[in-house]
Amino acid sequence: MVALVVAAGLTVAGCSGSDSSSGNTSVSTAVSTTTSAVTTTTVEATTTEANPTTETATTPAPTAVPTTVPPTTPVVPCAGPTTIPSAATSLVAINGDIDGDTLNDVVTSYALDGVPHIHATLATGGNTDTEVPIGNADTVAIQFIDFDHALGAAVPPPVAVLAIGATKAGTAVGAFVTLTPKYCLRVWHNNTTDDALFTFRISAEPIYQGLECDGAAGSINHSLTSAEQNPSGDWTVTLQPFGHNFTTVDLHPLQTITVPDSPDIQHEYGDITSCAAPLFP
Repeated sequence: MVALVVAAGLTVAGCSGSDSSSGNTSVSTAVSTTTSAVTTTTVEATTTEANPTTETATTPAPTAVPTTVPPTTPVVPCAGPTTIPSAATSLVAINGDIDGDTLNDVVTSYALDGVPHIHATLATGGNTDTEVPIGNADTVAIQFIDFDHALGAAVPPPVAVLAIGATKAGTAVGAFVTLTPKYCLRVWHNNTTDDALFTFRISAEPIYQGLECDGAAGSINHSLTSAEQNPSGDWTVTLQPFGHNFTTVDLHPLQTITVPDSPDIQHEYGDITSCAAPLFP
């Protein structure tokens, strides 16, 4: 379009009747100015087209900003009811520190649909519940036991719950209940690979069986005991020491001793001895 304008200007100048030198000068000036404009326009167009290409090649793509979506439902840390059901019966509550914060928690045994339960209301406000299917009754008797006793500890270790389930007269079944690392009540198990409960028998009938606690060096050792009388009149006593890792039992090597006959055999090896309240005083 610019080239056409220049050509038209030249044709008109050639046909003009005015002074030729003046006309030529005017035409020459017009041509020169127009040419400069064309040149400038061409350079600017080239520059304008080059810049987008350069910017596209060097400008990084925008990075998406990750967003965190909060959960829509609360996380329930423990299985079981968070409160004792209204249908529960045979409620018995005791107070003690089961989580190690030095504040007393409330631990309650109760029966629900024929199954024993233990419920804990922690001083911090948490609640946890577990079934304790041992013995013949639909509830269990509970008491605290200072299983992890540490003499002189700045913060005393938490206590364990000893649950006793009734069987026939003169015998009972015991189990321990403590908190998991997630502060959930759980009956102690034999190992981490199955659901076999760690239970033990307490019997005031031969063969005597029981739970014995023995203090040593500021701590307390726990052993399951059994005593069977020999034909010679003395007794073979078997001790099964054990500890625990939270709710998993750690069994130690068996120990066997022979003790002379005594009227105290049943009380020493067929009951709860030096740990908590005996069953058969």
